[in-house]
Amino acid sequence: MNRHAFTLLVVTVMFSHAVAWDDVILPPIQTSPSLPERLLIFLPGGAVPNHYYKLTGQAIQKAATGVRLTVVIPEVLKNLCIATCPVSGGCGILHGRVADAVAKSGFKGNNPKEDTFLAGHSLGTICANNMVKGYSYQYAGLMEFGGYVDKTGDSSIAHYAIPVLHASGEVDGGSARPSTMAGLYRQTKEYAAAHSWEEALTLKPVHVLDGLDHSDFCPGFFVTKTKDCKSEVSQDTALATIGSVAAAFLHLNIPTVPMVNKEAAMDIMKKHLVFTKEMCEPYLTAFDLEKGELTSAPSGVPTGSWCEACQRDIVGLSAAASGKLQVEPCKLSASSVFENQPTTYTKVSGDRLDVTCATYVEGPGGGLVGSQTVPKSVDCKMVDATRVAQQLGVTTNTNVECGSVNSAAFEVAKMLVPAKSLSRFQQKGRGLCFMADSKVLGNIGPLWLASKVKTTETNKCLQVTSSKLTATISDPFYPGTDYCKLFSPSAAMDWMMTDSHKPFPYPKGTDADNAVTFQV
Repeated sequence: MNRHAFTLLVVTVMFSHAVAWDDVILPPIQTSPSLPERLLIFLPGGAVPNHYYKLTGQAIQKAATGVRLTVVIPEVLKNLCIATCPVSGGCGILHGRVADAVAKSGFKGNNPKEDTFLAGHSLGTICANNMVKGYSYQYAGLMEFGGYVDKTGDSSIAHYAIPVLHASGEVDGGSARPSTMAGLYRQTKEYAAAHSWEEALTLKPVHVLDGLDHSDFCPGFFVTKTKDCKSEVSQDTALATIGSVAAAFLHLNIPTVPMVNKEAAMDIMKKHLVFTKEMCEPYLTAFDLEKGELTSAPSGVPTGSWCEACQRDIVGLSAAASGKLQVEPCKLSASSVFENQPTTYTKVSGDRLDVTCATYVEGPGGGLVGSQTVPKSVDCKMVDATRVAQQLGVTTNTNVECGSVNSAAFEVAKMLVPAKSLSRFQQKGRGLCFMADSKVLGNIGPLWLASKVKTTETNKCLQVTSSKLTATISDPFYPGTDYCKLFSPSAAMDWMMTDSHKPFPYPKGTDADNAVTFQV
């Protein structure tokens, strides 16, 4: 035995015998011996004591009428499962802790690949995913509540080796908000296109749950550090919703569950898919617009790329002269390409100028928003107003700011968000305020590349400041160009649907801040 393994053994033994663990054990509600017997292990969220999940476990048992379901919610070290399962190859201590809790339950399984399901909430979803990967997917299925598996790679939804359910609240204020769920939903949608929706809803369902928040999964414990929104449904409604979705997933993935339960389960999945589509499809439209992949759109929403729309606005042409500017398709660039990618212009005739722009979408993370899908910004390199004036012999407005395009992004966002979300925003959301652009010192390109869209929350609104580099035709380095870092339409949607209606100033945390913010 090597030193690492010996240390792990010693620590595991210490935790197993020196601590009186307060595990939550829920014996089956259904007792008919004709029903299959299964185990659900539920890993708590960060800093959330495990007893706050007792009602959730009972709701799942109540809804799972086709199975004799034992639920085990283990107490974990310092209420932080991540401390003993930080990566997929380092879950030995947590695995031992779970095994000890399961032993108390009396559940006698034959093969975890067939009889044991794993679930987690919030930070617990990371631990659950790590456990599944670390133990070679030897579970019957995984349920991720208010969290998610890897976004890409072999352990993404698209390639997950066992059935995996994702469910999160419509007003989840953390990183499993609707904008993030939209990115996960896209993977399920693509799987359904290659197989069927019935198969996708069985093996890889992703659901946004109507009116629920992040804290509805641990009733009685408000998650403040992730700045959760307020639930819009009663506790009983939330629990019934969570229970029905989890039970449907169990029924569909246990071969010997009665057919009547399986048929009802698929109906439940299809019902929640309708609302999930309503919440997620608008984000997919926005993401495609930002990347230059949008071929059709609702009335008033431009197609092509967002930088193409910006290029038309930034040159300040009059309405009468706007038809003289032809913007070629502006495709997405990689970071290394975008850095050195020039804009171009071609005089086609006396009254037509063809121009090209360059687009780069900065990945999610950072800034205000907690979405794991919404970009930090859409970065655009464009031909400037002085070049257009020179080539076309017309007067242009050289004072158009990137902020005016951000205002247009807000208008597009209002067209895309679901009616329910727009109504909520108009009733109680804080607005968006577009500030004067920040300028790049000395028009130095690398400084602009390193700059960011700045966001600042106030009681009134989210203040958004774009970074701009303007080089007129007399500039010695980048003559006739305008560079903008833009607040994206999807970021505007994310603000409207989630952060704008959170309590502000944010509540201070209790009980070790009540949560751990996480990012996979």
